[in-house]
Amino acid sequence: MRTHLLVGFLCLCFVSAIAQRPVTQPPQTYIDTTFRAPTGVTWSAHTATDFKNALNSANPGDTIVLDAGVTYQGNFTLPAKTNPNNKWIYIVSSALASLPAPGGRVNPANDAAKMPKIVTSNSSFAIGIAPGGNHYRLVGLELYSASTVGCSSSQNCYSQYLVYGQSAPGKPLVDSITVDRCYIHGSPTKDVRQGVTANGSNVAVIDSYISDIHQSTNDSQAVLAYYSPGPIKIVNNFLESTGENVMFGGAGGYSNPWVPSDIEIRGNYFFKPLAWAKSGVGGTIPPNNQWAVKNLLEFKSARRVLVDSNVFENVWVSAQMGFALMLTPRTHDSGMYAVVDDIMISNNVLKNVSSGFDVLYSDDACLAANGCMNPGEQKRVTLYNNLFLLGDTTQTGYTGGYGWGGLIYYNMTDFVFQHNTVVPPPNLGYCTASVYFETHGTGPATPPVSRTHNVWILDNVLCRQINGGGFGYIGQFSYTLTDYMGDPAPPEPRLLGNVFYAPTPDKVYSTPLHNYTSTTPFTYVDPSAGNYQLSVPNWTDTSDGHIAGVSSSALP
Repeated sequence: MRTHLLVGFLCLCFVSAIAQRPVTQPPQTYIDTTFRAPTGVTWSAHTATDFKNALNSANPGDTIVLDAGVTYQGNFTLPAKTNPNNKWIYIVSSALASLPAPGGRVNPANDAAKMPKIVTSNSSFAIGIAPGGNHYRLVGLELYSASTVGCSSSQNCYSQYLVYGQSAPGKPLVDSITVDRCYIHGSPTKDVRQGVTANGSNVAVIDSYISDIHQSTNDSQAVLAYYSPGPIKIVNNFLESTGENVMFGGAGGYSNPWVPSDIEIRGNYFFKPLAWAKSGVGGTIPPNNQWAVKNLLEFKSARRVLVDSNVFENVWVSAQMGFALMLTPRTHDSGMYAVVDDIMISNNVLKNVSSGFDVLYSDDACLAANGCMNPGEQKRVTLYNNLFLLGDTTQTGYTGGYGWGGLIYYNMTDFVFQHNTVVPPPNLGYCTASVYFETHGTGPATPPVSRTHNVWILDNVLCRQINGGGFGYIGQFSYTLTDYMGDPAPPEPRLLGNVFYAPTPDKVYSTPLHNYTSTTPFTYVDPSAGNYQLSVPNWTDTSDGHIAGVSSSALP
């Protein structure tokens, strides 16, 4: 082991003399969501009218108690109040003591009966936070739609949102909103486009259950933030939606001044039911699909993000290519300041996904003819210690998928992919691509010109040798590695410590020192128990001396 550690240390010293490894900046601030019961007046609201009156009359530091099991129908606005001391108003269930304690996620089967029901019967919100509204905490509430709006033969009746931060240009930002242990949902016959619209600053969604979020074939999100400077906290939730389960950016127009920043996404379960992988009513696969699936997590505008210890389960080809994670800066719809910078994605399990990640350097839809003058950027992104379990390609919705671990587009800059394991579809035993470089232009350059800048691929266990569009596998031709990741030169130190699988009839192509290609399938410690730490080959000729691939002990 000491020999391997020394080799890793020497390798890193050599690398540092040639290239500067990107350092992903963490969030600068984290939201404190400790439960601290207010000590002011308690308002008991037994009817919808009582609730509206309490919202208007309560002062910062008060508590509004709603009756468990009672339905409060309407569109309820949390008003802006003068609050110089930043005191909170808590809106809670009368059965709060019977719900999970803070830090415990609610489960509808056990907890819905203990919650008051806040129900919108139209296309507007169940709870909206007025511009400038601040320091509200929603605890132990059920919010859903009973809308009678928009019903047709092609779509359900729908509501646009359930919790809606009404931040808007020229108005004060919504600030300090916490959604805590709430059950927020649509239904198979009632559409909801957004569960929580987190437009504001210091918005947290914790310990909650958000499900059945969909609205025709439009993009739908369990949590969406686009008009927000951050910080934002999404921790320990169940998150289910058709379009993107969680998305940042994607709206606000060219004049949107905000980039959602300082974002914490930890311990969540991102999920799409396989029952949605069909055509027709309740389905997402063309033709005649009722809804549309895109991905599990997308960043169109975001900065300083930690995505750690989440489970992402099920995504297939529908309205997109079937990638679980999409990192694609979009200034044309998110604002001229939009970037996707400093994103750390670590210690996550991606389960039964058609493909893993897709990273795009800048907005290829930013067209001057449409008024878009800045394509934005993506820099300092790290994927570290993630397990990618690609789905069986015979499943409905997976047959037309790419079956790729990841897709790196041309010009990608300051990107690190380290200690990840990509496990192939179980029915194939190999993947179509482990890491695929999308190349721009035709044919190899003379001399070769790198399509990316400062990309590092270190210490991974990959289900196939690295390849790309039109240029073959790394090592297949003398120019391939330089074309894919040649800037800065030489490229070899940034491709190190990896173990590749070469299924029959693939040839084994030459790779730089300290990488290994196996013609026999890998052996993992205990896949039946979810432990995909590499057992054979025992490859520790890595940048840090640790065995290649994922460390199972750090996974959720």
